[in-house]
Parts: sequence; structure tokens; C-alpha cells
Amino acid sequence: MSKHYDLIVIGTGITGLAAARQACQTGLATATIESHFFGGLVINVNHLDGEIEGSGSDVAAGMMMEVSDLGAANINAAVSSIEREGELFAVHSDDGVHHARAVIIAAGARLKRLGVPGEADLIDLGVSQCADCDGPMYKNKDVVVVGGGDSALQEAMVLAGYTRHVHLVHRGAGFRARQDLVDRLAGHANISVLWSTQVEAVLGSQGVEGVRVRRVGADGRSREIDCAGLFAYVGLEAACDFVASAALRDAAGFLVTDAGFQTAMPGLYAAGAVRSGYGGMLTHAIAEGVAAASAAGAASGA
Repeated sequence: MSKHYDLIVIGTGITGLAAARQACQTGLATATIESHFFGGLVINVNHLDGEIEGSGSDVAAGMMMEVSDLGAANINAAVSSIEREGELFAVHSDDGVHHARAVIIAAGARLKRLGVPGEADLIDLGVSQCADCDGPMYKNKDVVVVGGGDSALQEAMVLAGYTRHVHLVHRGAGFRARQDLVDRLAGHANISVLWSTQVEAVLGSQGVEGVRVRRVGADGRSREIDCAGLFAYVGLEAACDFVASAALRDAAGFLVTDAGFQTAMPGLYAAGAVRSGYGGMLTHAIAEGVAAASAAGAASGA
């Protein structure tokens, strides 16, 4: 049976948990909806690098416990759509329809796939996006990491601690990552960088056996690299397919908000990695969740 809430928070990553905690602390009847495990992408990080210390899973677990103790309803379901019904929002999910005066989209972002032949067929058979989770499986084996940003370099260094060799494939001629990560990468003798190169295909039948790469540029030469695993970190895409087109998006598909984190639909807010302009740090995720919940509460008179 559907219950009415003051606020529904969609997503229980760090942003969603911060929003739900703030909402409960200010007296809003709050529910969270999440189809996967709480914590989002941060739970894959064993050692947080920044102002917040500890493992990602420990930080998320602590926040989830706070939210539960404060009385938020935790609904395990996948959201399919959000509609306006008079003064309320109707959040449709595979657990039924839930109603609220305001909704915060904190569904985050998901790692992009390369979209090359063989990749989809070998997910969890050597194609992975979590070095901390799967790194131990590749002890004394070779792996390929794709990307040139912070995540790619961080994950390559995690894998270097387990594997025989890491081939870091980057289509550019220089990294986009922070300089401290670039400096640290140079200290790993078992990481080699393939500049101006992109993956064309993932090879193997029962598991990853290699990748075919091609040089970007005039020569366009292709070659195969023998490896047992492929880890791609080539950016994020917003996890907001269920949000109506009335909520404006930027060119990359992330939700556009005003300074108060409200979308073009009054009463519908967005915060964290799903939002255009998100800063990307864990401290930003928490701050945006708190601010969005405060704005939603103020708008509803709480």
C-alpha cells in the first residue's frame, strides 16, 4: 500500500544518504528508494583519498545506519517514472507507487562502457570496473586499464599491487588526472602507458583473453595485447533515465538545476553526480545532499 511522505530521495549513494539524514533531522517524513546496494560507487573504494578518511563501505554503512535510526523508510525498488499528481509527486517503481510533496534525485552516475565488440559478453568474466573488488583474481596476470582521468590512474595503481603487469591505454597524448596521481603512477614499474591508443575489441569466449587496440592518428595500426582482465574508466553517465524530459538536461545528459538544486520541475530536486555542475568530491556529494534537502524542506514549509 502506498504511503505519503514529505520527501522521497531516489538513490542511497553518499548524496542521497546525506539528503535523507538532513531531511529526517529537520522533521520531514522521508523515504529512500534504491534498487541496488546502498553507498553507490564509493563502496568500491578501500581507501578514500581526501578530507574524509576510511573505506568507502564504512563511510556509507555509517551514514545508512544514521538514516535508518532517524526513521527514514528504506524502499528497495527500481524507479520507472515520476509524475506530478496535483500537489504531490507519484514515484512509480516495481514496489508500487509512492507519493511525496518533494523528490530529490540522487541516483548518481554509472561508469560508461567502451561499447566495443566482446565487452558486453564478458562482463564479470574478465570485464570489470572495480579494481578493489576483483584485483586479487588477477594475481601474476596481465590486465588492461582504459582511461586517463583520476579513476583510471587510481585503479591502475590498485591493480599494480596484485598483477604482473598493467597496460594503461589512453586515447590522448597526456593524462587528465591530478598531478599527484600522475607522479605516483611513475613509481610503479609494472604499469606501462599506451598513449594515443584506443581499444577496438575485447577478445575471448569463456573469459577475457586479450584486447585489440588501435593507434589514434595517421598510422592507425592495430595490435593485440594478451591479458586476463579489462577495466574501463572512461567517464560517467547520469543514472536518470526515469526522469521526465521536463527536467532539463545538459548536453551530456546530466540534470540541470538552479542554485537551490531545483530542476525545471518545481518540487523536483537533483544533487550529486546526477547533476550538471557537480564538483566530483565526496565532500561535494555530502554538501549537495544537505543543501537539496534543506531547500526541499524550506519550500514545503518544514
